Amino acid sequence: MIEPEMAFYDLEDNANLAEEFIKYIIKYVLENNREDLDFLATRLADEEKQLPQDKRSKMGLIEKLEFVVNNEFQRLTYTEAIDILANSNHNKKKKFQYPITGWGMDLQSEHERYLVEKHFKKPVILTDYPAGIKSFYMRLNEDGKTVAAMDILAPGIGEIVGGSQREERLDVLLEKMKAMNIPQEEMWWYVDTRRFGTVPHAGFGLGFERMIQFVTGMTNIRDVIAFPRTPKSAEF
Repeated sequence: MIEPEMAFYDLEDNANLAEEFIKYIIKYVLENNREDLDFLATRLADEEKQLPQDKRSKMGLIEKLEFVVNNEFQRLTYTEAIDILANSNHNKKKKFQYPITGWGMDLQSEHERYLVEKHFKKPVILTDYPAGIKSFYMRLNEDGKTVAAMDILAPGIGEIVGGSQREERLDVLLEKMKAMNIPQEEMWWYVDTRRFGTVPHAGFGLGFERMIQFVTGMTNIRDVIAFPRTPKSAEF
């Protein structure tokens, strides 16, 4: 994982940095590794010829990368996303493996990919998730129900970035830990970072292999992991 953490950042600052970071990486590869991308684009096109027409990508690899660099990511809240998914023909025709049951459910990869690939047809930044399905350290919003969390969803692979603004208020943090049955005594070291002074801050994690997978057009993430782990392969 690539995990930056920024002091004096709120959720919007966090999302802006993550989007800019992703675009910078892709732009750098487009400008400096064009020969490699041409090879990978040809490989992907040949691979997709074996797929049914409805399973093929509407864009070639390089076209897709340029589209991401040249367009603003679509931003919406979790609540807006649930409404879109619930009212989609895909859900009404029961094509989701996990039906949309309403506000508060955890989104699955198929839901994320529907938003990106079918509805908006561009990368999506989802924000303000229900507090109950996110970590205790994410900052509670003023509505008392959602937290300042964000996920960036990319075509073909779903979530590529997960992050949030952190809860810097000690009293709110302790209340959330209590509500989630997180033992305060075991997390004393974390609580002390708030007790003895902190600042508003935010951060995110970018999945390195997922980023490589997206840029190269590889369909299996194992093909881009430098040291893949397989069941029963470790000696200890």
